[in-house]
Amino acid sequence: MTTTANAPETTGVLQLVRAEISVRDFHRWMGTRRLQDPDHAMHCLLTECFGELAPRPFRLMATRGAAAACLYGYGAADAGDLRDAAATFAEPLQSRIIPADGIQSKPMPSEFPAGKRLGFDLRIRPVIRKARGSGREEAEVDAFQAIAETFPPKRMALTREQVYAHWLADRLGKRGAALDQDTVRLAAFQRSRAHRKLHRRHIEGPDAVMQGVLTVADPAAFADALRLGIGRHRAYGYGMLLLRPTRR
Repeated sequence: MTTTANAPETTGVLQLVRAEISVRDFHRWMGTRRLQDPDHAMHCLLTECFGELAPRPFRLMATRGAAAACLYGYGAADAGDLRDAAATFAEPLQSRIIPADGIQSKPMPSEFPAGKRLGFDLRIRPVIRKARGSGREEAEVDAFQAIAETFPPKRMALTREQVYAHWLADRLGKRGAALDQDTVRLAAFQRSRAHRKLHRRHIEGPDAVMQGVLTVADPAAFADALRLGIGRHRAYGYGMLLLRPTRR
């Protein structure tokens, strides 16, 4: 069920949302829809349950084999708005996946001042757009692979962590934040297959979690970084800046 008619008005304050997810019911629902990519499936689920109020960007935090997971996301709707929307639009199985009493929210600060140092945890899809063959069509290429191809075989001078740190520094710089290169680490990496639309081929690419410290340079631009996310595939579980205390 998907509709956004009569959606409740929101305050416009950015909300950090946390929701409990039933993994078993989520997998059952994926089976009923013949969905294979959990990121794509969660995108569809949130849209069907909450419509235009769905938190985006979001991040699903799940432990292999666990019965429950946690969903975090940013959006304009608070917990009450989301519960009201789900009560109207969600199907029974969807309501078991995201129980109404497991949805929580808190307002984020209206502004982070310039010079503020913040720790972060960020899942990214570190890709660049590159022309494919002699045609005009562009394809997504792993940023590390793109750099490695410029070096002679087996002479790559940069690590994957270094390449992704440079990639991230560039994106954060455009969003009003400076990355502290000495603090960045590649906390997790795998290659995953993404299916963004039904009846289209899968896209295989990098799936990385970066952790470190940033400094706010432009408060307004950084507010957009939280609201909009970092990098590509932001509507599918990537790009959400989870903020953490910095270590002294």
